[in-house]
Amino acid sequence: MTRSRAASGKPTTKQLGKDMKEMQNVINQLINAMSNDMSRINGIVYALLQEDGRLKESNCASCGQVLFEPLLKALPKAENCPACGHSMDDTEQMSIEAWDSGKTEEE
Repeated sequence: MTRSRAASGKPTTKQLGKDMKEMQNVINQLINAMSNDMSRINGIVYALLQEDGRLKESNCASCGQVLFEPLLKALPKAENCPACGHSMDDTEQMSIEAWDSGKTEEE
């Protein structure tokens, strides 16, 4: 004679599916709450930096993305655009071959 699922204590496939769905809903709610908190914190930090004049706004020369860089001594200056990876350095570097001619690499 075989034992029934209820007697063995093992959940059915339907019960497991229901439990998984509940767990997914809880995780989604947690992620949404964390996302809302991070948005709020970003807004507060942005407002504080802007109010103190410690926020530099610029545009990437390559992709045109508007960039906000905090002007804080403890943070290093960004070297590349976070959107496209293009160098944020305004100066163009001379190639070794063009050193004497005064041409830059992009010319």
